[in-house]
Amino acid sequence: MEAAEHSSVDDQSLSLRQVIDSAPALIHTARPDGYIDFFNRTWLDFVGEPLKSLLGWRWTSWIHPEDVESFVQKWREAIATGERFEGAARVRRADGIYRWMLHRKVPRRNVDGNVTKWFGSSLDIEERKRAEEERQTSAQLLQRNEFYLSEAQRLGHMGSWVFDPTKGFDYWSRELFHIYGLDPEKHAPTLEEYLARVHPHDREFMALLIEGMVAEGLGCDVTKRIVRPDGELRHIRCVGAPVVENGTLKRIVGSAIDVTEHEILTQELRRREAYLTEAQRLSHTGSFGWKPGSGENVWSDETYRIFEYDPAEKVTLDMIVERVHPEDRNLVLELIERASTSGGAIDCEFRLLFPNDRVKHVRVLARPLGTTSDDLEFAGAVIDITEAKRAEEKIRLRERELRTIIELMPAYMGTTLPDGTDDFLSQSWLDYSGQAREEAMGWRWAGVVHPDDVDRVMANWQAGLASGEPVEQELRCRRADGTYHWFLNRSLPLRDDEGRIVKWYGILFDVNSLKETEQALQTREHQLLGIIETIPSMLWSFSPTGETTHLSQRVLEYCGAPLEALVNYGWERFIHPDDREETVKARVRALSSGELYSAIHRLRRADGEYRWHHSMAEPLRDPHGKIIQWYGLAIDIDERKRAEDHLRDTRIKLSRASKIATVAELSASIAHQLNQPLMALLGNTQAAKRWLAVNPPDLTETNASIERMLRDIRSADETMQHIRALFKSEPCEKSDESVLDIIRESLRFVYEDPNKREVRIDWSIDSSLPPIYVDRIQIQQVFINLISNAIEATEENANTAKILLRTFVAPEHEVIVQVIDNGTGLEDTEKIFDAFMTTKEKGMGIGLAVSKSIVEAHGGRLWAENNPDGGGATFNVALPESSKREVR
Repeated sequence: MEAAEHSSVDDQSLSLRQVIDSAPALIHTARPDGYIDFFNRTWLDFVGEPLKSLLGWRWTSWIHPEDVESFVQKWREAIATGERFEGAARVRRADGIYRWMLHRKVPRRNVDGNVTKWFGSSLDIEERKRAEEERQTSAQLLQRNEFYLSEAQRLGHMGSWVFDPTKGFDYWSRELFHIYGLDPEKHAPTLEEYLARVHPHDREFMALLIEGMVAEGLGCDVTKRIVRPDGELRHIRCVGAPVVENGTLKRIVGSAIDVTEHEILTQELRRREAYLTEAQRLSHTGSFGWKPGSGENVWSDETYRIFEYDPAEKVTLDMIVERVHPEDRNLVLELIERASTSGGAIDCEFRLLFPNDRVKHVRVLARPLGTTSDDLEFAGAVIDITEAKRAEEKIRLRERELRTIIELMPAYMGTTLPDGTDDFLSQSWLDYSGQAREEAMGWRWAGVVHPDDVDRVMANWQAGLASGEPVEQELRCRRADGTYHWFLNRSLPLRDDEGRIVKWYGILFDVNSLKETEQALQTREHQLLGIIETIPSMLWSFSPTGETTHLSQRVLEYCGAPLEALVNYGWERFIHPDDREETVKARVRALSSGELYSAIHRLRRADGEYRWHHSMAEPLRDPHGKIIQWYGLAIDIDERKRAEDHLRDTRIKLSRASKIATVAELSASIAHQLNQPLMALLGNTQAAKRWLAVNPPDLTETNASIERMLRDIRSADETMQHIRALFKSEPCEKSDESVLDIIRESLRFVYEDPNKREVRIDWSIDSSLPPIYVDRIQIQQVFINLISNAIEATEENANTAKILLRTFVAPEHEVIVQVIDNGTGLEDTEKIFDAFMTTKEKGMGIGLAVSKSIVEAHGGRLWAENNPDGGGATFNVALPESSKREVR
């Protein structure tokens, strides 16, 4: 039973299809979404195509190009709303002719109201369309004729007038009143009223023109401006002709045409023509018209300029071809021939060659305006693209340079499409990976990524593609020899003006050496941290502004506090209150000046005990000298500090003992200074005693000895006064003195000393020496001391003892006094001036030290040197001349 029913249904479907195929109507069906899934045989025969060529939306190819867009849009709207569709469009028949068809489509709905099928038919309405168009054309023609008849004057803005030489205007037409904006119910205006409506700039001219017309019986053809009562400006063309009877001017008859729009249009056309000319000049684009049938050419000024022909010349096709570069001439001739015969559009580029071998690149665009060979006409443009060609060549050159640079860069480059598919990889990358270009393109580049990195790398890349954000990551990639290197990958998107990604650019840097260095640095860092933590000092660092940036573990353990308690200047509370202020000042001073930080203070230990520490820090600077970090340490100096305190106490005690010993030494020094005058006093006393003992007593010599004794006593007193002033640092009494006089006085004291043995003393003293500004007694003591030392230095000399005194003026304006002996010489010419330093058995080492102090107090110098011949020494005293003395 079911089989029979099925057979019956198939038979009915077959019969229905046969009926539909044999129907004269063009029938089709569509799915709910508009997809055409059936056309009957009548349709297929009409378009001359098989069914598969029309299914879906391919049927639109047979709709006339001018109708297809609106027709398809209307059909899509019907699909969206589910409403019936009806529309007319031209359909191309199998012979290529388009015929008007009326298309209807009706939806079939299910019980829920949803469209399940569309059924459509198309009806040929070509004849009806033509009839409608003819009726419409006839009606339009009739209406136009009636319109012309009824509205000719109004549309033409033309009025008529009659001017009587004796009375003025005799007649104005109704339209003329409208043109002038006047009331047509009134009489024609007088000459004065008429001239009042003429524009002020044209009024005098028109008055003279009318006067001449009346006087000479002339007509006119002139355009003037008028101003309507409402202020509107209009351009009016007046044409008049005289009417003469029996040689007398009877009237002037004329017309007036409102040509305002024409004038405005003319001005606008001129302006636009100027704009077009300027635009063509600026864009190097000329226009032309060409009729192949007649060979007529119409060129714009810019076209003449491009081809470099005189605009006065009539350009022929041969002249155009003559300008074409010989290598491009055959191409141009073929295009001209093809366009002349087939009427096809032209779009080509070729070169122009000029007599001076200059070359221009031009692009010619043209499209036909006619359809038959007799009426075929082309409108086109010729563009000078020489600069563009040069720019293209530069771009190509730069592209080659860029590719060369890419291959030379110590990095690998690549680009991908917006979906992440590789479309370019630099040759250097292919050489590194050993992949062929086809093998690496797309996503297959991931095959060289290290297995441990590939999942992470792909996830990051996919995330970047989804978000559009730049991607930066490190990964290992296999080299052609199988080894892996670390790389740094950076990928950036290129976006268009609307923000859409159009390209991804990526770069790979080989950072394998950097990675190895990083690992080595990490190892070194661990080692350095180990060293820092084992150094028996507390290490720390702070920023250029003083914030703590690092504290070694030893600091934390010593203070017994966490890092948080010591940063942000928390370390200050661990410094002893008595040392805190000075420590902070030293730190602030170092931060502001950039100099070494050094502070000695007591730090509180975790058990509460304060111990002495020496804190020091030095700045680390960049190549420009800017401080980037401070590094410092604190050394426990508590034991050393206690030892220094003990040593200081010991030194105090030693100083007290030294002072006691110094008193004795100073006493000996005073005795040494007084020895010379006292010994002289002793000698004179003994002499006086001898003179009194003779019989009879020699009172004259006795009185002389007593005078010398008084002199020596005064000298001893002066010596004591000067010694007291010297040790009390009181200012000495200076005056201009003769060097010769001081030396003579010093020698007298030496000669009168009975303990001094007889030694030959020679001198070479210039009596014209300049004076010196000195304390006479003190300088005298210096010379006595030096001469006495020289005498004592010759005691052990086997040769005849000899002392020489020599003076001269040095270039530095100093008076030099030399005491030269031939004794044993000196072991150390520097240390002999130290206090308590002596080479004599019974000497105390005070004389030379005191002498040097006296000389230097006078602004002079005292030094010793061994004689070059190896015998004895020379002591030099340099004292400034009186004129060069220091003003105090």
